[in-house]
Amino acid sequence: MSATSLSMSNMEAELRSVLQAVLMGVCTRCDFVHGEALRPSGNACLVQSGASYCSCTGAADFHRASLNFYFPPNVSVAGRVWKSGCTEWHEDVSVLPTTAFLRSELAAQTELKAAFAVPLCKDSRVLAVCIFYSRYPLPANPQMENTCIAIANEVLITTFARSHMDSSLRFVPGDPAAVEVAPSKTGASKAWQRCQAALEVGADDRSEEQMEQITKFSKGIHFFKYITTTQRLDLCKNMQQRHLKKNQVVMHGSDSNEAIDNIWYVVIQGRVDMCVKTHAEGSTYRMCSFKEGDTFAASYMKMFQTSPNIVAHIEAATDTNCIVITIPEQYKSEFKTNTRPLWYEELAQYFHISINDAATELGMCMSAIKKICRRHGISRWPHRKLASVNKTVAMLQSKINTAEDDASRSALRSEAVNVLTMKLRLTINPSYLVRDESVLLQPTINAGPAQIMHTQVPGGMGGGGDMHGGDNSGLSS
Repeated sequence: MSATSLSMSNMEAELRSVLQAVLMGVCTRCDFVHGEALRPSGNACLVQSGASYCSCTGAADFHRASLNFYFPPNVSVAGRVWKSGCTEWHEDVSVLPTTAFLRSELAAQTELKAAFAVPLCKDSRVLAVCIFYSRYPLPANPQMENTCIAIANEVLITTFARSHMDSSLRFVPGDPAAVEVAPSKTGASKAWQRCQAALEVGADDRSEEQMEQITKFSKGIHFFKYITTTQRLDLCKNMQQRHLKKNQVVMHGSDSNEAIDNIWYVVIQGRVDMCVKTHAEGSTYRMCSFKEGDTFAASYMKMFQTSPNIVAHIEAATDTNCIVITIPEQYKSEFKTNTRPLWYEELAQYFHISINDAATELGMCMSAIKKICRRHGISRWPHRKLASVNKTVAMLQSKINTAEDDASRSALRSEAVNVLTMKLRLTINPSYLVRDESVLLQPTINAGPAQIMHTQVPGGMGGGGDMHGGDNSGLSS
């Protein structure tokens, strides 16, 4: 091994040791039962760092199950904190939709509630994200957040004195107002300038040449990719442009109605954010961002507003130029999905039914839905396997509710976590999965206390994108 490799290995080990000390220090002094530290793997995703703290069986179950998942930028709490460099506090992650917290079902089964995530930074670069979990719902509390950060930095400074780590590392609350936007290529193009000039003319007064400029520009926008020429022309007739000021609220979750739901926006320049408050008294966090070429609509908020306590709105993060497309009555059936292009998370809402029924519900033909499955790395439609897993989860939950003692209840919960982990490997985006042939899980009820069970991944969903060439048999149900 080279001297450079040895040095890097030593630095990794030292950082892991530092993170372990921080997790233990904050958890024991602030009454958290679980702490995990995730580190970037290049620019692609966050992975478990090897440092963790578990003070109960449920926390240990949750951590072992979490070893199955990656967290790409802006995915779940960990991915958002990584990219924003800002803390997040959620009163109860076990009731959040998976779009907000990927492991909510696991948190519910292992009785983890409140979560506080904080970034470890060097200058403006995030080197790790630490997340602390409580057994109880805890409302957002700025004083508690500051206390946790102060304790974490206190442990850092103490540990630095015994190691060779860079002493400039710090846990920080971050600046939610900071926004990064790449320079716009589309917004500076001549095609957009000509289209923009045409859009300044009223819809009823546009000439054939102006309509041609608008239609030509639309061919470069993904929103128009899978529609007919006639549909494109009809949508372009009523296309408008809209300039949004920074921090301007474009739409609010409570405003959703049929008229608003038929209006779609495409970002040409700038950035627009989906912001969500996961509890009435909590803070507002950016869940996702729409940048150049991205589409958004009021329906996107439905992916997050799964309970009355969750409130979403969409606002401009910078000065932004958008085009606005109103869907005519005759084309509503072709635009009945909540997201466009179709998000994996929306597609996953139909995994409990057959692929034929899902295509009908989404207003798509079979070839279109299979093409979307290929794009998302779904090799087999998981309807049948998911039904079997849900049946097993329900059976275990029934046994947990009637268990006579804590030991039996704990063993059943560990078994339920095993099954839920396999369920998540069936239903979440394949790009979020550790692509091993086996899943590391908690011991089963009949296993000894020192044993760990390796359960085979359900076929077809572990590795992602192989669609068996031109064979569509993997997507039948």
